[in-house]
Amino acid sequence: MVEKVPYRRSNLREALLDRALLVLRDRGAAALSLRELARDVGVSHAAPSRHFADRQQLLDAVAVEGFRLLAVEIAEAVGSTSEPDAQVRRLAHAYLAFAIEKANLVEVMYRHETGRDAEVVGRSAAAALEPLVHLFRRTGQEELLRGGDAESAATLFLAMLQGLAALVSCGVVPPAAVPALVDDAVPRFIGSGARPRDQRS
Repeated sequence: MVEKVPYRRSNLREALLDRALLVLRDRGAAALSLRELARDVGVSHAAPSRHFADRQQLLDAVAVEGFRLLAVEIAEAVGSTSEPDAQVRRLAHAYLAFAIEKANLVEVMYRHETGRDAEVVGRSAAAALEPLVHLFRRTGQEELLRGGDAESAATLFLAMLQGLAALVSCGVVPPAAVPALVDDAVPRFIGSGARPRDQRS
């Protein structure tokens, strides 16, 4: 059962988002309904329209909140060491822990059906992942791609992490195996960018 979220009249939007995150965690995106959220926090069915014009705008807000939460996790991971390679590794661990634990939220964060707040979602995603781009820019990992740049290299790295999270979600990879896989994959990924292109296998 999804627990109730306390509501005060001054924080309806926050209460609706908190409740939405709980429903999403326990029942998935298909269970999200503005009408049900209103009932759960104890307001009229029309009250959520003060903050969310429709369900899609709610999902966009959930995505923005998801990227905010992810940004906090990434910042803490990167800030725990000053050594760039270790920062990349800790960022990878933090991202995967988030993506595996909050798989339903991540699905909403990356879904293509964005509404009027699409630009806000995009900016939130870019802000959350900027530390990875910055790290790759510092360490020269943009050379992973022919004529590439740090943003492209970061996207490739993120694709690797999200792919691993998907394999865990599907049951192909056990969660307990993830830390060792990350510790093995990150040096290989970084190393492939450190070697001259004609020396890579």
